Amino acid sequence: MIPFILKRCLFMIPTLLGVTIIVFLMLQIVPGDPVNSLLSPDATEADRKRIEHELGFDKPVAVQYVDWLGRTLEGDFGRSIIKQLDVNSLLFDAMKNTIVLAFGAALFSFLLSLVIGIYSAYYPKSWIAVFGNMIGLTGVSIPNFWAGLILIGIFSVELGWFPSAGMKSVGGGGVFDTISHLILPAIAVGMTTLGVMTRMIRSSVVDLLQKDFIITLQAKGTSSFTVLLHVLKNCTPTILTVAGLQVGYLIGGSVLVETVFAWPGVGQLIYQAISQRDFPIIQAGVLVISIMFVLINLIVDILHAVIDPRIRHA
Repeated sequence: MIPFILKRCLFMIPTLLGVTIIVFLMLQIVPGDPVNSLLSPDATEADRKRIEHELGFDKPVAVQYVDWLGRTLEGDFGRSIIKQLDVNSLLFDAMKNTIVLAFGAALFSFLLSLVIGIYSAYYPKSWIAVFGNMIGLTGVSIPNFWAGLILIGIFSVELGWFPSAGMKSVGGGGVFDTISHLILPAIAVGMTTLGVMTRMIRSSVVDLLQKDFIITLQAKGTSSFTVLLHVLKNCTPTILTVAGLQVGYLIGGSVLVETVFAWPGVGQLIYQAISQRDFPIIQAGVLVISIMFVLINLIVDILHAVIDPRIRHA
C-alpha cells in the first residue's frame, strides 16, 4: 500500500508544477495592468517605473515566475496590490467560508442523490424515479449561477423564506442564522453534482441488480436489506470515484455562486481581485483551489485502493 501511495504522490509533483506555470502565465496574457489602479491621474512615467520596480514587474517573466514560485513554496503568497493586506490572511478567512459552502452542497447533493438513485433503480416506474430523472437532466443542464438566480427569485423575493445574500444577517449570528443563509447557495452549488450523482448511482444499481450473484441472493430468499448492502458494497468504488471528482467541482464551481449570493468565500475574493487586477490574490486563490482538487483526487485514489486491492497493482 505504501509504494502505491508514494507513486501517486510522485505523480502529483509534475501536475502541481504544471498548475503553477498555467496560473502564472494565465495572468501574463490577460488584458489589464494592476499598476494603473495604483497610479494617480497626474502620475508620471517615473512613478510608473517606480511602482513596477517595487512589485517586481520590471523583471523578465521567467525571473518573476521563479521568484513567485519560491515564495509560494515557502507559504508566502505576498501582499494584495489593492488592499495592501497579507494574502495568506485574506485567503485563509475566505477559504473557511468556501469549505462551509462546499460541505453544505456536498451534504445536500450526495445524500439526496443516494436516496433518489437507489430508489429509482429499485422502482423505475415510481414518481420518485420520474422526479429523479427530471433532477438529473435539470442538474446537468442549468449552470450553477443561473440556478442561484432562480432560487433567489422564488425563495427569497417571492416567498421570503431564505435570505438572498451574505453569510450572516446584520446584527445577527449563530448557527441557525448561518444555516438559513447557507441553504440556497448550497443547493445552487450542488445542483450539477446532484444531477450527475443521481444518474450515475441509478445506472450502477440497475446494472448490479441484473448480476448473477444478486439474482442468486434474491432466489435464496435473502432479505432485501442484505441484498442492498451487497449492492452498495459493489458500487462503492464507482460512487467514491465520481464523488471525489465532484467534491473538487463543488469547490471550484462555487466561484460564480459565491458572487451571486455575496458569500464571502474564495470565489468572491477572486472575482473582486479580477475586477481590480489584484494579481497576488488571483494567483493564490486559483492555485489553492487547484491544489485542493489534486489532493482530493489523491485521497480518492487511496480510498479506492483500500476498497479494491486490485487497484494497487494496476
